[in-house]
Amino acid sequence: MKRLFWRHFFRILLFAIAVAEWVTATYLLRGLAGFSLPGWLHVVGPFAIHVLNRAILRSPQPASGLPLRLRRLYTGAAFTSVYCLMFLTLLAGVTEIVGQLLRFFGIFDADHGFRLYRGFARALGTGGVLAIIAAMAHGYTRGARRVWVNEITAPLRGLAPSFDGLRIAQLSDVHLGTLMSAGAIAAHVDNVNRLGADLIVITGDITDGLEHADSTFPALARLEAPLGVVAILGNHDVATGARAVKEALRKHTRFTVLDDELHELIRGTASLWIVGLMDRGLDWARGLRRCDVLERLVTMVPSAEPRIVLSHRPDLFPHAAELGCDLVLSGHTHGGQVGFPWGRNQTATLARFMTPFPRGTYRLGEALLHVNLGLGMTGQPVRVGTPREITLITLESC
Repeated sequence: MKRLFWRHFFRILLFAIAVAEWVTATYLLRGLAGFSLPGWLHVVGPFAIHVLNRAILRSPQPASGLPLRLRRLYTGAAFTSVYCLMFLTLLAGVTEIVGQLLRFFGIFDADHGFRLYRGFARALGTGGVLAIIAAMAHGYTRGARRVWVNEITAPLRGLAPSFDGLRIAQLSDVHLGTLMSAGAIAAHVDNVNRLGADLIVITGDITDGLEHADSTFPALARLEAPLGVVAILGNHDVATGARAVKEALRKHTRFTVLDDELHELIRGTASLWIVGLMDRGLDWARGLRRCDVLERLVTMVPSAEPRIVLSHRPDLFPHAAELGCDLVLSGHTHGGQVGFPWGRNQTATLARFMTPFPRGTYRLGEALLHVNLGLGMTGQPVRVGTPREITLITLESC
């Protein structure tokens, strides 16, 4: 069932968006203006919006000007409505349960009191929808521009003194293309270079397509670090064409691109190993839990020397920890791009449906995983509670 769901995910999502748009619009219409539509329209309406959305998707995107702005405004509103529908569904369930309990215990002894309760719940729903719309509007503007330099420390067993204090800047999910122009990536590159990291790693999804490569790749190529730039490919790179992306990187950059390969860093007589994996997964969203290639590469490294794994998807972390790897650096999830506070130091995000490791830093035994929130974006240019991230990792011996 899960495999079937992910295989048809985008078809399901497209119709769900139409339903969400209709529910959100009619809910606000009733909540703000007290206007209710006839029942038959609630059946026809979502199908009509679904047809419109399919037509929009099939039409070429306007190059610029008012048509492009209107299209982006509409798609932004449609995406926002999904979160509104999720909130309204949750609210409806809670309202029904609480209402029935209040009636059962006799707190509401008349229909008038229950109607007041329903009115309060509807007002709460209207306010919540408006709050979500405001949060998403911020996410499409200031939120989408925020960049977080996340500094973490990673203890590594057997790390030689010569590597103690080594600083690694991690970028992930750059997504060069429509949502990451040459000018935009050039500004981010300047920010990374100012950090003065010893090594820069890119954990996949470098590009969406190659039609822009002659402008965007040279801008990315200005990344500089004494130990160079090491990169792996992600699922978007593979979808573009792994061989073509690697050729473009060879043409425009001096990056070391690892395709199921090892890269040895040497200082004096000590070594630090980078294990770089080509992206592979169960589907577009979920990654493998075990990987024979990872096992083969790890066995090629002397057991006493520390190993850092670059894996675009974080799902292999338990297997890497089992194999004695010290640090795994991943991305892929973008942290969901949209996250809302949920419990103590927790964030509710759709990325939790993709992987047990949706965002942030995790420990398993003595192994550490960091899932970067991504520098670029995909789908929608929005970030709520999930800034763009540049991770600065300081290695220390333990």
